[in-house]
Amino acid sequence: MNNISWNPLGFIHRFLDGSVPDNESHPAISSRRLDWDSAYFNADIHRLDYIPDGISPENFLTFLPAKKPGRKTYVFSEVPTEAVSVFRLLASKGFTLVETRLTYFHLLDNLPQMNRHSRPAEQQDLPFLKKTASEAVNQFDRYHSDPFFSEKQAAEYLETYIENCLNGFAELVFVPELETSPASFAALSRVSIAGTSIYRIPLTAALPENRGWHYHLCLAALHYAKSKNAPALVMTTQSGNKAVIHNCEKLGFKLGSIFHIFSKEL
Repeated sequence: MNNISWNPLGFIHRFLDGSVPDNESHPAISSRRLDWDSAYFNADIHRLDYIPDGISPENFLTFLPAKKPGRKTYVFSEVPTEAVSVFRLLASKGFTLVETRLTYFHLLDNLPQMNRHSRPAEQQDLPFLKKTASEAVNQFDRYHSDPFFSEKQAAEYLETYIENCLNGFAELVFVPELETSPASFAALSRVSIAGTSIYRIPLTAALPENRGWHYHLCLAALHYAKSKNAPALVMTTQSGNKAVIHNCEKLGFKLGSIFHIFSKEL
């Protein structure tokens, strides 16, 4: 497993310049407490960033955080699809598969022409963006599929996420240019991978009244990224989200990586 990247975007340089990043250097297990998430969900949230092949179940348990009395403790790991031995290890220790993530990439060539108009979202759009984020439920993402999170927590988290996007976490949030209030959006942000800045769509959502707009807003994001001379744009969805997968294929995206999220409440 030494040549398996545990970075969901670690594949991108193979397609940008043909290079293969140096093997990732990890200790026996790489783990960290997520302070923002822990404060938001009022629980100790820990992420296992790397689990080595061949680690014994007994040794693995020594790296899990200690549970504090009277406080929930939650551990998750985003595991590359090639790390089959880690699947067996996590399953044997009570971890549950809660999401399978597909990360697609586009090199911004041969883009379809835009035939619908979009615009950048403004502060006055925020109530409608929050409504869309919380009501356009994606049953395949981990916040809806993992029983650790309540439906209320999932809805409020996504409302907070799109609000943060509008307030600077994202470079831009695209919404339809219509006379009615927006009921769909696509956020667009920058991310640096091994020194290369590319664009990423971190969150999209659409309600039935904006049916079909997911495609057009993602297309607007692609054209925007191309206008900024970015080398690529990436977007992640889930293996069960066939509508988004269909749009990715229609827009010319290609599959870059597959990761599985395992979680457990200690």
